[in-house]
Amino acid sequence: MLLHIAIGGVLGTLARWGMSGALTTPDAGLPRGTLAVNLLGSLVVGFVMRYGTDALAWSPEVRTGITVGFCGAFTTMSTFAYEAVQLATAGQFLRTAAYLVVTVVGCLAAVVAGSQLAGRLP
Repeated sequence: MLLHIAIGGVLGTLARWGMSGALTTPDAGLPRGTLAVNLLGSLVVGFVMRYGTDALAWSPEVRTGITVGFCGAFTTMSTFAYEAVQLATAGQFLRTAAYLVVTVVGCLAAVVAGSQLAGRLP
């Protein structure tokens, strides 16, 4: 399984670098490259977890290589989005909302905190 994850990770990293570089321009207004990889990665995770389990019954190694390896390296939004949908599908709407808010606000706060911490270092 580790080999599948490693291969997927390498491919996801290279795909993110290529796609982000191709779509990001200084005058874009939005970080189009990051937005594109996050949306595409979420689409891939949703597809693989449904089609790769139901229709094709891909092995756990192949599914993990694509989702954890490729999508994990391509974007972290894919797992976040999948988990939020799973909570909502299970009828856990309050938990879904809490997860969404805490993740988005928490990650923004973590970026600010990390930046401030780095600013205090010599």
